[in-house]
Amino acid sequence: MIEDAALWQEFAGESEDHLDAIDRILSAGEADRAAVDRLFRAFHSLKGMSDALGAPGMKNVAHRCEDLLGLARNGRLAVHGAVAEGLLAAARAATGGLPAAARTATGGLPAAPSAA
Repeated sequence: MIEDAALWQEFAGESEDHLDAIDRILSAGEADRAAVDRLFRAFHSLKGMSDALGAPGMKNVAHRCEDLLGLARNGRLAVHGAVAEGLLAAARAATGGLPAAARTATGGLPAAPSAA
């Protein structure tokens, strides 16, 4: 696991942005193909960032969400109702553990101050 507090802080901010996008899309109702593509990209980004930082739990959750969205892209699954709720719950669960993971990875050190 990467121990750079500044990277974890940046990761947390970007993850929150992706979670906000996921929430907006899923709250809008049934997702059309364009919305499914945006959801897929958001989960793909979460997967890649978590893999790079050594957060396998988050990576695995994001990967499973990608699998579901792949089914939706192929017309085999509609993204609404329970599927949408499950995707949102998965995103929240995966990103909800970020503060604890960052503290563990960095030994509880705060992020380095950013240059102004």
